[in-house]
Amino acid sequence: MNNNNLPYLTISIVLIVASIAFFYFLVLPQFEKMSALDKEISDLEFKLENTTNYFNDVSYNAEKLAELGWDNVSKKIDANFMDGPFFIHNMEAYFNKLVVRSGLYLNSLSIEGVEESFEVKEGVEDKGTISEINISFDLTGDYNYFLNLLDIFDRQALVIKINSIEIGSVNQGEGYSEQGDIMDSSYLNFKVEGTIPSKK
Repeated sequence: MNNNNLPYLTISIVLIVASIAFFYFLVLPQFEKMSALDKEISDLEFKLENTTNYFNDVSYNAEKLAELGWDNVSKKIDANFMDGPFFIHNMEAYFNKLVVRSGLYLNSLSIEGVEESFEVKEGVEDKGTISEINISFDLTGDYNYFLNLLDIFDRQALVIKINSIEIGSVNQGEGYSEQGDIMDSSYLNFKVEGTIPSKK
C-alpha cells in the first residue's frame, strides 16, 4: 500500500466509524422515539374512534327511546318501583311474573332494605336518590329454563344486578311444587342473590 494513501484511508475509517456511531447514538434513538410516538398516535386514534362510535350509539339510542315514548314508560317504572308501602307487593308481582314466564317454580322470594312508610320528612328535599334493595330467590326447575330467566332479566327495563348464584340438586321430599305439580327428577335448585335500584 502506498504510504501516501494511508492518511486518506485512516480518515475514511474514522469517518465511517463516526457515521456509524452518529447513527447508533443519535439517529436510531430518535427513530425508536418516532416509532413509539406513531404507536401512541395510533392508539389515541383508535380510542377516539371508539369513543366517537360510543357517543354516536348513545345518541342514536336516545333518539330511538324518544321515538318510543321512553319518558312515559320510565314514569310508569318509577311509579311502580319507588321505595314505599307498595314496593314489596309490586316487586313480588313483577318477579313472580318473570319466573313464571321462564318456566321455573318460585319457592321463595325475599326483599330487604325497603322503607314501607308513607311518612314525608319535612324540610328534606326529594332529590330522587337511588338506593339498592337486596333481593333473593329460591327457584326450582330445568337449567335451560334458568338460563331463560337470566335472559329475561337482561332484557328488562329494571336493572337487576346478580351478585351470586348457587346451584344444587333438589332435596328428597321436594317432588311437588306449591301448585301440586310433580317436578321432574332432573330439576335443580337455584338460589339467586342480587340487588335492584329503587328511588327514594
